[in-house]
Formats: sequence, structure tokens, C-alpha cells
Amino acid sequence: MKKFISLKKIILVIIFVLLIGVSTALVFSYKNAIKKPISSNEDIVMVEVRHGEGFYEVLDRLHREKKLSNKYFIKLDLMLHKNNVQLQEGIYEVKSDITLDGLLETLKIQKDDKNLKKLTIPEGYTIDQIAEKVEQEKICSKDEFLQEVKNYELPSYVKEDKNKRYNLEGFLYPDTYLIKNNATPEYIIKQMLNRFVEVLGEVKNETGINVENNDIDRTIIIASMIEKEARFDEDRPLISSVIYNRLKEDMKLQLDATIIYSLGYHVDRVLNKHLEIDSPYNTYKYKGLPIGAIGNPGKASIKAALLPSKTDYLFYILQENGYHYFSNNYDDFLSKKKELGY
Repeated sequence: MKKFISLKKIILVIIFVLLIGVSTALVFSYKNAIKKPISSNEDIVMVEVRHGEGFYEVLDRLHREKKLSNKYFIKLDLMLHKNNVQLQEGIYEVKSDITLDGLLETLKIQKDDKNLKKLTIPEGYTIDQIAEKVEQEKICSKDEFLQEVKNYELPSYVKEDKNKRYNLEGFLYPDTYLIKNNATPEYIIKQMLNRFVEVLGEVKNETGINVENNDIDRTIIIASMIEKEARFDEDRPLISSVIYNRLKEDMKLQLDATIIYSLGYHVDRVLNKHLEIDSPYNTYKYKGLPIGAIGNPGKASIKAALLPSKTDYLFYILQENGYHYFSNNYDDFLSKKKELGY
């Protein structure tokens, strides 16, 4: 009996010592995270605060960029001591040895940096349109940007194909970016690709769907067509369902947006003469998906590509109100087309 009691005491002592050790390690890690929240080999780290972002969102991005020592301890400290932190939009250069208090104070200072520009890329913009926009904003020339797009080392999830217009088409995420006037095309592309990866992570969290590298290209091609065809979010999953249904039935997709991309210039109305263009993007001429994306889609279109509505629709046509009319019957589709004056 005494041996049993002694063994029990020994176990309790061991557990107590372990708890003390773990507690001490946690307290040490907590204090270190507050003392030095930034984890980087560089002396200076760039921290971006986007419009309307809170500190938690900034911390999440720094964590994904592997620039944070421990976001959980930092968030805990914020929750306990620093409520309602109001950040100011901007790009900040902070020393890697800055404290959490110092980081907070830095990000709360109003930025009045005339060397910064807002670069807003609308959803659906093609790389050519993005190149025109960066030139309009006087960040760099269109030709410089396009040259860098062609030479940029492709991420692992991008499938290289010499027949694509641009291998990076579809992956330069449309958003508002704060860009320095002297920013290089390489820097801009890197920021847009980083944002694309962030959004894929957000989509995974919101849908529960993890898109494997081998499936990203296909998903973005479909999303880019949805982006170009839809005017309202309600239509996106329905258009997605038509794309999948036609692929399943081995029908040509016959999407006007792919013709416009094939042409390389905008037309208000696709005519019969346009349908004959010989391009791997022409879904009137070739079955299956186009060879690559036809623009850079936003999150709603990416989600629609992953979560199409369950329908038997095979046809749709744009109505005057901007919404599409959907049908599973060709005669019904033709009747609606005639009614709308097409």
C-alpha cells in the first residue's frame, strides 16, 4: 500500500513539474511575442495596411507571409489590453526588432506619403488592361509590365503553355493595392500573386473546398469565364452550372466572352464573322475549356466555379435588366432570343 502511495506521489510531482515547465515556456513565449512580434532576417520589414483593415487582418497576413513570431499570443495580448485599435491605410517600413506597442503606434500614424499610389484593378480585367492601368497611373510603362509578365518565374500552381497569351492570366488578383511610384513591374506582379494565394485560402475557409495545385488552373479558367459573362452575383453559380453541364454533355461552350478575348479587342456585340477566329480560346470553334483564363476573376466567381448551382440548364441569354435567362430547352432559348431582339 505504501509503495502505491509513493508511486502516486511521484506521478503527481512529475505532473506538477511538467505543468510548471509548460507554463514557464508559455509565459516566456508570450513575453517574447510581445517584445518582438516581427520575425524576419531583414532589418526592415514592409507592413501594408489596406483600406478598412483591422489589426487582426494585418496580423493574419503577416502570419501567412511568415513575418510574425506568434500571432496567437499577439492576438491574446490585444484582446486583453488593447481594444479598438484604429489603423491608418498605408505601407510602413518597420524595424524587425520593434515591440508590439511600437508596431501599433507606427500603424496608427496617418500616412501622407506622396510616393504612394492606389492601384485599383477591377474584377475581370485582363493582363493587357492591367498593363494599361499601371501605365495610366505612371507606375511603369505598359511594355515594361507585359515584358515582366512574360519573363516572371511561374508559381507551381500555374500551368505553362506556349500557346497561352499570358501564362499568368487569371492569377493577378483584382484588388486595390498601395504601390510606390518607383515600384518595379516584378514587385506589382508579386503583390497580385500573393493576394491571389490569400484569396484562395479565404475561399477554402468559406467553402470548405481545398483546391489542389493541379486543379487551380481549371478552376480559374472557369471562374474567368463566369466573371466575364455575369453582371450580378446571383447569376454566377447558374452560369457555372451551364458551363459544367455543357462540358458533361460534350457540347461546345459557345461563350461570347471567349470570342472577345480571342479577338484581343472589345466588341459590343459578337457577330458571326467573329466566331470564325482560329484561337485556342474560341469556345465556338473548339470543344472543352479555352486553353487559359480570359481575365482575372474575383472571389465570387472563383467560389461559383467551385460551387455551381445544381441545374439542368444548357443555355442562357442576357436580358435588358442585366440578368440572364436560363433554359434547358433549345427551342425555348431561341424563342427568348427572338423576344429579346437578338
